[in-house]
Amino acid sequence: MENQILLGQVRRKLNVTWNDTETDARLEEIIANAIPDLKHKLGIVEEDFDFSIAGAENSLFLAYCLYDWEHSLQEFDLNYERMIAQVRSQHLVKNYVASEETIE
Repeated sequence: MENQILLGQVRRKLNVTWNDTETDARLEEIIANAIPDLKHKLGIVEEDFDFSIAGAENSLFLAYCLYDWEHSLQEFDLNYERMIAQVRSQHLVKNYVASEETIE
């Protein structure tokens, strides 16, 4: 279900208004690659993290997909470096707190 929501969000972000199997396959590949790459960049450890929920992670996800669609992923990190660092810091703190609670 989440991937269908993400697919709709990505289609709207990229202004893809047509339907064909080749375009859908490319969008699904972009989404499939974006999820693990952004989890790594953002320090997200939850296996089932939902990128479709509104927030900074969703904004970064959609921007990542746009850059991938335009064959410009090398520019994504440079242009979103500050936002990536801020979100990563939030997740690192959250992960640290969760690990401390597990120890106690």
